[in-house]
Amino acid sequence: MNIRRYIDSNFIVVGHRGLPSKYIENTMESFENAFKFTNIVELDVHLSSDNEVFVIHDFNLQRLASLNQEVESMSSGEIYEVNIGSQKIPKLKDLLMAHRDKYFLVELKTVHDDGYIIKNDLPMHTLNVIRETGMEDHVCIISFDPYAIKRTRELNGTIMLGLDYDSHSEKYIGKIDCKDLESMDISLYLPEFKEEYIEKFIKIHGAGYSVLPWTVDDPEDADKICNAGLNGFITNKVDIMAGKCGPDEHKK
Repeated sequence: MNIRRYIDSNFIVVGHRGLPSKYIENTMESFENAFKFTNIVELDVHLSSDNEVFVIHDFNLQRLASLNQEVESMSSGEIYEVNIGSQKIPKLKDLLMAHRDKYFLVELKTVHDDGYIIKNDLPMHTLNVIRETGMEDHVCIISFDPYAIKRTRELNGTIMLGLDYDSHSEKYIGKIDCKDLESMDISLYLPEFKEEYIEKFIKIHGAGYSVLPWTVDDPEDADKICNAGLNGFITNKVDIMAGKCGPDEHKK
């Protein structure tokens, strides 16, 4: 089953960076344990200075490794030497190859925390990894950056695309409606969860788009999303939140 059908045929609970409530985010350990409760995870990717695609959220390694260094300025060898607790920063290729039967929302990290766009070939190199591993049908490329989404579509006419959206997005690119999603060839809308926006989420879902709000760690919020008829949600606590909205699809 390809990822489009998988998202549309199940109420899905997505592991946000794996299972970060119990394990270090975006590590092989975090994903392996998330997959005990779900078949689909969200992750973040950056590009090393020698064009290897690594799975990590932050642009700077200070928070996770107490190292004041930008990921994009480091070679793949330098990144591999970094320890985050007892874990290494995984390459996207290794993660995909280790879990070929699972599904992945791969976020292109091209909008820096300071607000500027990182200009590199992350879309191209990420697509190359996905193609080389034969995982095109199991991956949806997502981003807060419309330009990265556009570039991805220029390079690949069929891979599923998703748009991340939050209050900062509204500040920089304005409010999003279905016409905007259509113009970017978006299939999956990933908005920051706010209860007051549920009616908008329902409207977008009713127009034929898959909708997965984030980050949902409260069972009451999960019930609201379920009752709204959306496709699921993204959570830091997939071990606790899996199975919401009826039978656990992971066990089917």
